[in-house]
Amino acid sequence: MARSGIGTVIGRKSVSKGREYRRIWIYIPTKVSEDTAFPFKVGEPCLVEIDVTRKSLAVKPVNREQATKLGWRAERKRAAP
Repeated sequence: MARSGIGTVIGRKSVSKGREYRRIWIYIPTKVSEDTAFPFKVGEPCLVEIDVTRKSLAVKPVNREQATKLGWRAERKRAAP
């Protein structure tokens, strides 16, 4: 397993209610996400912070209750057409 790897920042455009938004995704290499020390599960919230001093991005696990208080919304299931 690997505790580090090279990821990729990906930009996507999204349209909601007639307004265009820019979404940023960060790809985490499979070998990192499969490491036994990887602290995240797909679909669970995480806290993302910019560290201006270090010019880096910190991503930390956060429980659903804390995330909800910070404005996180779980994905809503959409009705089938």
